[in-house]
Amino acid sequence: MARGIVVFMLLIGMSGTAVAGGGSDAGTARGEQIYTQFCSSCHGRYGRGDGPLASDLKQPLPDFTDSSWLAKRTDKGIAGSLARVSHGPMAVAGAMKTDALVDSIAYVRTLSVPGEHVSVLAGRDIYNATCWPCHGMNGDGKGPAAKFLTGTPPRDFTAATFVIDGREDEIAQFIGVGAAASAHGSTYMPEWSSRLSPQQIRDTVAYLKTFKKKPH
Repeated sequence: MARGIVVFMLLIGMSGTAVAGGGSDAGTARGEQIYTQFCSSCHGRYGRGDGPLASDLKQPLPDFTDSSWLAKRTDKGIAGSLARVSHGPMAVAGAMKTDALVDSIAYVRTLSVPGEHVSVLAGRDIYNATCWPCHGMNGDGKGPAAKFLTGTPPRDFTAATFVIDGREDEIAQFIGVGAAASAHGSTYMPEWSSRLSPQQIRDTVAYLKTFKKKPH
């Protein structure tokens, strides 16, 4: 199975470009189920090629959170290449409906952010594990611990005055070294560079962007 996944990745790399494919939300949800069941053991929860079986493979797997990897490939083009496989571990792809292949590929695309190399899903998990008690599940700075803090209140990530776009490196630095060291801010906001990697911090910054309501 693991060898089959490698072949799957190689086939994707060889597929040509075509008219952009696209899936509905329901289709992407089906794709997530396929990915979770058949792909995540090698490619990992976030698609970074670090699943529990990845170390058993001779060839490193691609990082789906790097948006440049799939930028010039289309869902239907990739699915077409897979459907034409007539032998080897991925011959089963020829028995699958094209829609199922397209759905799974569409889900893989959601693992990256266009033009960036971050994982919003990873950032969400980090936020939900470490940040929400103060900043709140909705990012509004009204977490259950906020009422016990004195001085500067936790940041409200939903506020119109809080801007991340164009300031990603600055925000990442703020998280990395802590509020007190970076901006003479609250001592309750610790430094995270000793517990999170630079990539994990960038992932968290990417997730913080999701709290901002998009203008209609």
